[in-house]
Amino acid sequence: MNVRAQDGRSEGPGELAPEASRVGVRRVLWITLGLNLVVSVAKIVVGRLSGSLAMEADGYHSLIDGSNNVIGLIVIAFAYAPPDAGHPYGHRKFETAAALIIGVGLLGLAYRVLENAFAGLASQALPAIGPLNWVVMLGTLAVNVFVASYETREGRRLRSDYLVADAAHTRSDIYVTLGVAVSFVGARAGVLWVDSAVATAIAVFIAVLAARIMIGSFNVLTDRAVLPAEAVAPIVLSVPGVLDCREVRTRGGGAAIYVDLTVHVDGARTLREAHDVADAIEAALKKSRPEIVDVVVHVEPADL
Repeated sequence: MNVRAQDGRSEGPGELAPEASRVGVRRVLWITLGLNLVVSVAKIVVGRLSGSLAMEADGYHSLIDGSNNVIGLIVIAFAYAPPDAGHPYGHRKFETAAALIIGVGLLGLAYRVLENAFAGLASQALPAIGPLNWVVMLGTLAVNVFVASYETREGRRLRSDYLVADAAHTRSDIYVTLGVAVSFVGARAGVLWVDSAVATAIAVFIAVLAARIMIGSFNVLTDRAVLPAEAVAPIVLSVPGVLDCREVRTRGGGAAIYVDLTVHVDGARTLREAHDVADAIEAALKKSRPEIVDVVVHVEPADL
């Protein structure tokens, strides 16, 4: 007998309804989109006026953040849609797919930064760095720190893979901004190679960050186990009436975990009693791990 526990439960004190999560993620994305556009325009304009290629490139880098926010807004319109005939398990992997896109974009950005670093070795021009450059970059640093902290906090609260991934991208912006500031110091000192050295270090950091995001997204999309069976089985075995637990399988991501397992109960129990045991297993698992949204229990009679 298979019993499926659907995500139709009422939300507990620490849980959010799908609609509340969707609205919350959308609000965060709109706020960060506005901030990203402001800092990107400021860096591009001031970078061009001062002849700072690093600052102008960082401005275009910030536009990538804005485009990620736009992608997120589009994704959120679909990711929190209820299950349907085409996607019976729901649409939450739309978020994971978008996180994978961010990882690929970061990898491309790392290549671009590294390419510019080598190209910069052949350049002999020094930018005219003035107070306005420093004001804009310090303002950018403050915005990036706020956005990274804000998105990380809200991403964990709303259990949004996309917000957590985008926050990681924004943290890379902090290092990029610090690197640009170091290039300013090098330019003022007349040292030509500093800009390229800093750019190379930034490229390596971004590439590592991209790899982490891509691996995490790949694990979700390929149904890598989320919870070890050893962590699930004791919870199931604590439910009265369960004599054995085996074949525990989990998949999904941090925001939505799916579980299926096999339990043995006394073969003398009625169908209703076996169903009640399955319901109790569902309740115990969801109480222990609120991110579990779907449980399938295969009930078999035990050999007594």
